[in-house]
Amino acid sequence: MSKQAAAALRKPFTRMAAASAPLLRCPDPAVVTATEELMSAAGNLEDTSLLEEKIAAFGRAVQAATAPPATWRERRRARRAG
Repeated sequence: MSKQAAAALRKPFTRMAAASAPLLRCPDPAVVTATEELMSAAGNLEDTSLLEEKIAAFGRAVQAATAPPATWRERRRARRAG
């Protein structure tokens, strides 16, 4: 990678690292793992399929961690169904 290309990526990578810091302290281990794997994949610019996979996994982990808890009715229906 040329110095010019590295310089162009420095600012976005710095912002990405700053944005990921709170996620690395998340109490949900799936979010922490997904964040670490996404940061690792972002460093490998040649393997875009890996990066896309890690972005999708990160999205699923964050969505699961931020999903509202099941309501009383939803829990009741689940018990009856299972």
